[in-house]
Amino acid sequence: MKFGLCYIADYHPDFQGSYAQWYDGMLEEIVRADELGYDGAWLAEHHIPAFAFGSPAVFLAAAARQTRRIRLGTAVSLLPLNDPIRLAEDYAMVDVLSKGRLDFGAGRGLYKYDYDTCRVDMSESKERFDENLEIIRRAWTEEDFSYRGRWTAIEHHTVTPRPLQQPHPPIWVAAVMTRDSFRWAGSHGFNLQTAPFFYTHFADMQERLAIYRDSLREHGHDPAQKEVLAVYHMYCAESAAEVAAVADPAMKRFQQFGKAVDERRHAYRDPRAYQDWKGFYENRQTISFDQMKETRAVLGTPEECRAKIRMLTEAYGMNYLIFEVNFGGLPHENVMRSLELFAREVMPAFGDAPV
Repeated sequence: MKFGLCYIADYHPDFQGSYAQWYDGMLEEIVRADELGYDGAWLAEHHIPAFAFGSPAVFLAAAARQTRRIRLGTAVSLLPLNDPIRLAEDYAMVDVLSKGRLDFGAGRGLYKYDYDTCRVDMSESKERFDENLEIIRRAWTEEDFSYRGRWTAIEHHTVTPRPLQQPHPPIWVAAVMTRDSFRWAGSHGFNLQTAPFFYTHFADMQERLAIYRDSLREHGHDPAQKEVLAVYHMYCAESAAEVAAVADPAMKRFQQFGKAVDERRHAYRDPRAYQDWKGFYENRQTISFDQMKETRAVLGTPEECRAKIRMLTEAYGMNYLIFEVNFGGLPHENVMRSLELFAREVMPAFGDAPV
């Protein structure tokens, strides 16, 4: 079992101070996670105000120079919104600066606001994703390559620096709601990133994971050789009283922030794009706090966290959990205590002892 951190962070200046203070705190958390034996730190790309990172590569480059063993990833890089050559260059540099610790997570994204901000038509997201991912893979593996696509044409180019990992850094593909995304990830043999906490019922996520694993087998890939990474919110505390006083208010702030983001997204709705997401947004708006605490987040004492992880892994067969640990304005000192307690009291039960 592997454990990591995930930063799809919402910024609350009243609780986190300036952006400089917020960023310093997150870097300290990643450095401490490195020391404690967590497997990875993953950052999300968004272009929504006060939400995640417009350029995860910049932050990962900073983290690369302050850590020694923890792997550094994107969850995810929004491929349709970026120039693929620039992405290949930026993340090859992260791989070099980290001495070969990059995990490249790629996705299309959920929000039309991101697309409008980057001046990309959301109805083109699938075609742009496919084209840009092919370019990045070729840029990382071919010394001199040419490509002529719908959006990018390049002749005899060599991307430098070359990634340290060969033939290229591990690639993960995000799939959250649409069945086609799970099927596509499996057919191409990619590791999977997903977010089960969006689902009210286990059966809905189980169905999609079955689609992914069946697609792997159908296309000659062994599911046992692929990793399924899932995102949850996590806060580990010494007592139920601390959870109620610290984690519960932060989770409620995160939910309010997320619902506000979704409402902003609806103001920019494109009827041609992502029709399969209608249920997702309706579900997101109706998630109760009690639901999050019961089965859709890892919040509680070490004993409760262990029980929830066993329940989730038995339900889904996942082997890598990454946790949103900095959410809803959680104070940095509380995040640090949570990371340390989880490493000391929870990780050893799943075969990972703190360093």
